[in-house]
Amino acid sequence: MEATVGELRRMLEIHDDDDVLSFGGLDFYRLKRRGPKLAPVEFDQQLSTDSDGKVIIENWD
Repeated sequence: MEATVGELRRMLEIHDDDDVLSFGGLDFYRLKRRGPKLAPVEFDQQLSTDSDGKVIIENWD
């Protein structure tokens, strides 16, 4: 899934600044700019997909 920053802002505008975001069991790490218009959300887990398109989550510890 991809979303623009504007789309996320619109989704988040109904929430208070101290509301907690949950990432379905993933541990948020950071946002890091990777290009002029790309800032991937990074997690402490490695995410990939298998040949069937299913998401695989690997913990690095």
